[in-house]
Amino acid sequence: MLLSDGTRTPAAIARELNVRIENVSYHVRVLCELELIELVRTTPVRGALEHHYRACAGVGLADDFPLHVRRDVNQGVVRDVIGGLIRAFAGEDHARDDAHLARLPIEVDEQGWRELDQRVEELLHRVRQIQEESVARTRRARHARMISGELVLLRYPRHQARA
Repeated sequence: MLLSDGTRTPAAIARELNVRIENVSYHVRVLCELELIELVRTTPVRGALEHHYRACAGVGLADDFPLHVRRDVNQGVVRDVIGGLIRAFAGEDHARDDAHLARLPIEVDEQGWRELDQRVEELLHRVRQIQEESVARTRRARHARMISGELVLLRYPRHQARA
């Protein structure tokens, strides 16, 4: 979650979480192997190289990832999203007239579920394009400012209470 907010080194993550650097380094290696994070740059520090990582943009966990990995990552993302929502709706940032929140309970068959998945992927692809276009426009127009926001899409099967 820290790497989705920006670039960090394993040492910085260890300090922020108050954990041992060895544990962080291990988890960073695993996340790199799973292609969930990426090495952005290295910088020389006291005769060694410091590695700077960030979360890969728009990465989702494929079905072939182990279930426990998907579950742990998804739970972490949901906790982070909930915290962000609480902060956003409690603060003045939500005062924008064009902020949007929608909840739509759905019931679809298997084909409908797959079609929703396809449409979400298309939307995410377009969102990435819009971001790239925005960056290009702000570089050309030096006075333009970026609006920092977050788009959260959740499509999940509702928990069914057992009778």
